[in-house]
Amino acid sequence: MASLRMTILALCLLGASVPAMTASDWEPVRQPQSREDVGTWVRSVDGMTVKAFKGTTEVHQSALTVLAVLADTSGLNNWVYHCKSSGPADKFPPDHTYARFKGIWPASDRDVMFRSAVSQQADGSIVLDSNQVIGYPQQDGHVRMPYLHNTFKLVPLKGNWTRVEFETQIDLGGLVPDWLANAVSTKAPLVTLEGLRKQVEQPRYQIKSMNDLPAYYRKGKPMVLPEGHLAP
Repeated sequence: MASLRMTILALCLLGASVPAMTASDWEPVRQPQSREDVGTWVRSVDGMTVKAFKGTTEVHQSALTVLAVLADTSGLNNWVYHCKSSGPADKFPPDHTYARFKGIWPASDRDVMFRSAVSQQADGSIVLDSNQVIGYPQQDGHVRMPYLHNTFKLVPLKGNWTRVEFETQIDLGGLVPDWLANAVSTKAPLVTLEGLRKQVEQPRYQIKSMNDLPAYYRKGKPMVLPEGHLAP
């Protein structure tokens, strides 16, 4: 009996030394080598074929400039992973966006409509939160994505730098091979943030005021950002 108790105790101690993997544990895919490099992570979510994914980077641009890129919903195809077209959703409010995505063989093209909202958090960061919504007419040749939740968090830093944190959970809909689901979750944050880094350098996004952003970006209390991040 004493021997059995010792064995159980040893197993308990061994288990305590190895943390259990839970749905909240992020697995690193790519570690950033500098502040301007992109780091990416994935995690499994119960009931989802595609792992949740996130990425981070820092850009030497104001938070206002990054917001200008995010607000240009017609230009998402220039930087978002596999986006082939996007823009305001016809006959829906301005905060609704309809986007189409190129399928990776053997999967068909996908599409989704999502609604976005912008808010400033207590710590001064800005969050753009986008969620899939129903109602857009079905389009030939496209599988409708039944779920999308995407967030961009912008953290203003000293010296006119902005930290960008990007996190997404999607359901591609239809049948998706495991290798394809894994490809999406590992490549999407890297490609998307590397694309965003290029877009913030474009002159058209060097705006001077919040008034240059869509009206739904300016709802609620005015944003308060450090000097250099938001023109008066």
